Amino acid sequence: MQLELIVAVLGAGKIGEAVARRLSKSSKVSQVLVTKRNTATLRRPLPRKIHVSTDNVESSRKANLVIVAVKAADAKQVLDAISPHTHGKIVISFMAAISLSRLQRHLPKAKVVRAMTNMAAMVGEAATAFSPGPNLAPDDLETVRFLLGLLGEALELPESQLDAVTALSGSGPAYIAILIDALVTAGLRVGLPRDTAFRLATQTLVGTSKLLRETGMSITELRDAVTTPAGTTIAGIYELEKGSFRTSMIDAVDAATRAAERVAKKFEAEQ
Repeated sequence: MQLELIVAVLGAGKIGEAVARRLSKSSKVSQVLVTKRNTATLRRPLPRKIHVSTDNVESSRKANLVIVAVKAADAKQVLDAISPHTHGKIVISFMAAISLSRLQRHLPKAKVVRAMTNMAAMVGEAATAFSPGPNLAPDDLETVRFLLGLLGEALELPESQLDAVTALSGSGPAYIAILIDALVTAGLRVGLPRDTAFRLATQTLVGTSKLLRETGMSITELRDAVTTPAGTTIAGIYELEKGSFRTSMIDAVDAATRAAERVAKKFEAEQ
């Protein structure tokens, strides 16, 4: 891995900006060159390492690693424009529905990686999955793992699984936000102040995730440890099961996966 990275983040929408801000915190990233059509909409203040422009081509030329986070509809225009300036460089695409083969067609001399992250990248707690193209050397993969690891947990997966990743963890923060909102509303209904209910709900989510990850306890073991006969927890679980909570969550991820697959097929057909 290079001692210092100059990273271009093309397309500072919500994900692009979150990624850029997180990367700028690393001592191994010397500059983050961020592009956006309307730079005035970026949140201020910006970290010292972030340099903003509207020029994708110049940013790609200056960088030694490029991240593409533009909308999939803009993929052809942006990829063709930056192609001459990506020879031998790692290019990580966060564009949903744009396949590795299509990235390679537009960037034949680049070392392409397809990835999917989520908004938790902003706080270094994202779930990111990535699939590298065939021409990355071991050192290149080390750089990719390091960079994506700055965003949270990074998993290398087959490209065939990335539509499911988009539905599960890419869209996941929205599902979790709905769950938290429901818990906060439930807290209000039973007499808790809103700020108290919010703090309790969010910390319970964080604590439960950490407990499962760090202790090796299974989901079933945790559920059984909290659930006593004729107790409060089983009363609540009964209502969740009656309302088909788990089925609704499964159906949501299934529907989002099928939507991601449809979009991917549409973009491939157009090309």
